Amino acid sequence: MLSLLTRVKALGLWPVLLLVSLAIHFLLTWQASLHIVSPELSTVKAVEDIEILLDIAEPEAVKDELVFEEAIEFEPPPVLVATSALEAPPPEVNLAMEAAAGGQTVAGFAAPLLSDTVATAGDGLAGFGSGVGSGLGQSANQFAAYVQGLRETGLDVVFVVDATGSMDWVIEEVQARIVDIVDVIRTLVPVSRFGVVAYRDVGTPSYVTQHQVLTFSLNKLSRFLGNLKAEGGGDMQEAVYEGMLVATEKSGWRLGAKKVIVLIGDAPPHQDTFNRLLALNREFASGHGQISTLDVSHLANPAVLEAALGRPVNRVFYNETAMMDYQLMAEAGGGVAATLDGDVHITRQLVSLIMGGQFAREMALLLEGF
Repeated sequence: MLSLLTRVKALGLWPVLLLVSLAIHFLLTWQASLHIVSPELSTVKAVEDIEILLDIAEPEAVKDELVFEEAIEFEPPPVLVATSALEAPPPEVNLAMEAAAGGQTVAGFAAPLLSDTVATAGDGLAGFGSGVGSGLGQSANQFAAYVQGLRETGLDVVFVVDATGSMDWVIEEVQARIVDIVDVIRTLVPVSRFGVVAYRDVGTPSYVTQHQVLTFSLNKLSRFLGNLKAEGGGDMQEAVYEGMLVATEKSGWRLGAKKVIVLIGDAPPHQDTFNRLLALNREFASGHGQISTLDVSHLANPAVLEAALGRPVNRVFYNETAMMDYQLMAEAGGGVAATLDGDVHITRQLVSLIMGGQFAREMALLLEGF
């Protein structure tokens, strides 16, 4: 009986233990559920965390685009190497030159013919002499060789211009035709540079000289000439020596290049500087340079005066040759002293003087229609 009672008590204890176990299990499960996050909530929280952690960079300020006033230009080195590999094709030769020389060409220029006849006095152009052996065929071949030499060494040209009041028409024409002048020369010699020196007179309030150094830039050249005004002067002599001194010493000449100065004026230099001026010209000529002069005065060019007056003048009073000072300057500089030779424009003469002056006939044919 006792044993049965003990068994009954033991059986009653098991349900109690079972209920306690279930209660404990439920409590633990509830506590654990508080720390468990569902996958959906976890994804959302991760997205939120990422969005919070993102460091949004400030947009960069838009930089102003660089704008150049003119194209960047390439300046070749001061000493040119042989340019045979980079040489431009020979220029197209005027048909009149080919026909006069028999139609055959060498390096783009007329070749000489053995049957060249004696040139007549009427054949001379711009003062080019006549005589046996001076037919166009021979001289054109010499001209071709001369141009070929310039292509290999390069050509530097500086215009020294009187900028006093009487020169206004000259400056205006140079301003208007500088592009044409440069184009013609570069057709023959592509590696050509140009510079300008303007001079007035000692004691002039504005300036005695100002200059544009030698440059390949046509924009720089045109800009300098565009700002040039003809003012001042008034007496018979101008600061020619001062202008030539700047041209020879401050133009930035290339070593080895052919150096050409063309003086354009209508008044002589001061006589107390003339001997120094001649010495300066001789020194420049000794260093592969050449100085030519263009006298544009009315005394040497009555046609210009007639064009200005609108009527003919008595040419007995005009010598129609370059003034003596200009002749002596050109002789010392190894160049040519020229006038406008009956023309009222200076463009043809400038191009001819740049190319040496001794090839006036060839240049006249090449410049037909210029």
